[in-house]
Amino acid sequence: MTEPRAKPRTNPTAILAVILGGLVSPMALPLGWFAREQIRRSGESGLRLCTVAMSLGAIASVVWLVGGVLVYLWWASL
Repeated sequence: MTEPRAKPRTNPTAILAVILGGLVSPMALPLGWFAREQIRRSGESGLRLCTVAMSLGAIASVVWLVGGVLVYLWWASL
């Protein structure tokens, strides 16, 4: 009998990036990118998590940028 192969562990940085992306943090974008590079070097799993985190980070960056502009325009009109 052959032993079952061990499943590669999920990269912890990718998990953290997805959590931050869920919290609408722009830090998910660079953390997802950093996790992707780690995964390519180490062979861990979590590439899909990186893609999701980078997407959420890009959306969060746009939301924060638009929100900042709107707050600035509101503040300037007072």
